[in-house]
Amino acid sequence: MGRSLVLFFFLTLTLISSVHGKEWKLAVVPKFHSVFFDQSKAGCIDAAAQIKGVECIYRGPDISNVRMQDQVINQLIDEGIDGIAVAITQSNYLVKNSLNRAKEAGIPIITYDSDIEASINEDPNSIRLAYIGTDNFELGKSLGEELKKHRPNGGTLIMQSGRPDSPNLNLRLMGVRSALSGKIYDKPPGELLNNDSGWTEVREPFFNFDQLAQSVNQMESVMKGKPVKADSFIAVGGWPQNDQARYRKMIAPYQAKINNNKIIIVITDTSSEQLTMLKDNLVHINIGQDPYEMGKQAILTLYKIVTEQKYDKIIYTPITFCTPENVNTCTKVSGL
Repeated sequence: MGRSLVLFFFLTLTLISSVHGKEWKLAVVPKFHSVFFDQSKAGCIDAAAQIKGVECIYRGPDISNVRMQDQVINQLIDEGIDGIAVAITQSNYLVKNSLNRAKEAGIPIITYDSDIEASINEDPNSIRLAYIGTDNFELGKSLGEELKKHRPNGGTLIMQSGRPDSPNLNLRLMGVRSALSGKIYDKPPGELLNNDSGWTEVREPFFNFDQLAQSVNQMESVMKGKPVKADSFIAVGGWPQNDQARYRKMIAPYQAKINNNKIIIVITDTSSEQLTMLKDNLVHINIGQDPYEMGKQAILTLYKIVTEQKYDKIIYTPITFCTPENVNTCTKVSGL
């Protein structure tokens, strides 16, 4: 009996120490590598460095492609990953494939930046345990409200987005439309504005599929006023400014239009390069997100989940409002 008791205590202590000494491999999977998403890598690495035994694995496709992102997730599953935070490129495909496979394998999934679309057949909450990122509808509303400050009597608008099936971007489009029209829409992306409270979208949004050169070309057509003309432009992501050299070359001939408010330009995100362009009056306002905090909170949340601690199911990261007047201080409050 004495030996059995000693053996029991030895096995118990071995089990406890193995649990506490486990090396946790936690992944952050962006839509693709970019100026924006790579900031979440820094947050991921910094958070992991604060927790003994946690490794941050940041891996994503080089371009925005749902099948390539699906392959990345499947690779992580094959490697025995302990938890995954993913910025959803396209909900239906990922849920039917790699995310369902992760669920069946017992690997916890959370989303960041872009959540699983609520309209898919399967309840998003059965797939992902938490969402961390911008309140995308409110971000869209903020874009619209800032435009209204420059155009209080309404105007004509062209918007730019990434993919037509991107859940977070469609929420932003709906937020812009809600702010300008005063309407509540049943589902994203809302409805094309047609003289709603003085606002009209002269065409469907441009979709650039995360191709930076294409995004600059699309914006150039707005600045030219050909083939369609509008007095306002909103990009619900930072695409055109993420190719700084191309953006500067494109926008230079239209500096007078910007200075005279012939066209109002509102663009999402506040990278250091974008703030330089804002300081040079190449855009009227940038509204920024906090991808660093997204990556940081993603790792902290995954760690709480795998170690069976309490965690928040929704964490909204802050947005910031940057204008030429406050460009030197606008991001310092949130540490962007």
